[in-house]
Amino acid sequence: MTALILGNVGCDSMAPSAPLLSNNYLQKNAAEAKRMIWLAKNDDILITPTPVSRPFLDYVNTLKGGSNIVSLTTSATSTKRPLPISKNDLEAGSPLSKSLSLLAPNRVSCLEPYIADEVSICIAGLLGDVPVTFSNQNVRASPEATRRFNDKAKFREFAPDLGVPIANGSVCVNAQEVVDAVFSALSVSDKVILKVARHSGGDGNFVISKSIERSFQGATRAVCIREADASSIRAGVHEIGLIATENEPVIVEAYSENESSVGVHFDIGRDRVELVGVASILFNPGYGGAYWDKSLVDELPKNVLAWCQSLGNYAREAGYFGPLSVDIVKAKGVEFFACEVNGRHGGFSSIRAVSNSLGLEPDIKNGERVVLSRTAIPIGIRFPDLIDLLEKTQLHYNSAAKRGVVVMVEGYEDNGPFDFVIVGRDLGDVRGIESDLIELAVGNIEYHSSPGL
Repeated sequence: MTALILGNVGCDSMAPSAPLLSNNYLQKNAAEAKRMIWLAKNDDILITPTPVSRPFLDYVNTLKGGSNIVSLTTSATSTKRPLPISKNDLEAGSPLSKSLSLLAPNRVSCLEPYIADEVSICIAGLLGDVPVTFSNQNVRASPEATRRFNDKAKFREFAPDLGVPIANGSVCVNAQEVVDAVFSALSVSDKVILKVARHSGGDGNFVISKSIERSFQGATRAVCIREADASSIRAGVHEIGLIATENEPVIVEAYSENESSVGVHFDIGRDRVELVGVASILFNPGYGGAYWDKSLVDELPKNVLAWCQSLGNYAREAGYFGPLSVDIVKAKGVEFFACEVNGRHGGFSSIRAVSNSLGLEPDIKNGERVVLSRTAIPIGIRFPDLIDLLEKTQLHYNSAAKRGVVVMVEGYEDNGPFDFVIVGRDLGDVRGIESDLIELAVGNIEYHSSPGL
């Protein structure tokens, strides 16, 4: 039987409506959706907002041991605004509905979405009420639970009741509340971070600062104001373009530079909450990747793991099932605290899916291998030429040595930007391989290295 893998990245359950999203964000979503291909196997079908190129599809099929994954898309070409998969794509006569109608009856056994929302449930219904599979189990998906565990404002409501430390801040539902909250935060800090309640990868995080700095960890844009008065703050918020409403609130917190930022990842089942790994989050300045290392679990204080576990238990009791990440940070001079939870597949799912395809997860959990991902690296060459370069320089993944570079995503267009997974013996080894990759690409890469690695 065939599974349907749905790249419904950027849907309403995890981001504001499409008209509020930039071209760049939509293009990144379309590229990120292609990471879902690593969850596919054998004759599974992948659906993404933009096409997967034939060379990349052949590449993945080969690395996955001769699979025959089929790629479908909601848009026949790469557009400037590749919209997330939505109910509009299910209308009669749409490319997706036509493709789904051609599937043989009873061919699809289950649907594995990026995020279990109303669209994924509708598609499952069109295929004969096939089960929504999340975290290797059949579940009754709950859009309400999904939204709850992908909303930063909701997180601030339930986390303190579970004994989970969070950053001091305010949830704002109108412009005046935002100005007042920023004014209050700037009275004790030179920097304030503003977070859109539903957004990912740092794209919904903005900083208002009293001083000019090049970049801020975890935020893609910053605005400098000279005076911390209401008028200047209002102008700064307007420049960012943030509009706080009841449906789309904005969270305001004092900004803290991170000593470390990690994701603690669980699989939530009906009768289990399983810790599957801890990954260090890398910023560039927004999300730029992560590395998965067994030692990260050992280094986390037991009380931190305990309140992460409490969040996992709470999610299961609230009716959420599937992959769940708890993003936590240790700020300078401050103990660990939690930023948010994400109830969906994400960057760690992609690393784990590539690792599983290569048979590496046992080695990682035993501490014999470390895996590093790097996202959206712009390289000015076509995908087949990139693979040739990696193979000629012996940087491409070697299955016998269990070491090297895998191209995880070909990017929004054929010549990138690309996502990579690097496998090595330890963190120092993967750093060395990444350094070789950057050196190889000099002249072909417009690369901005992250200071976090």
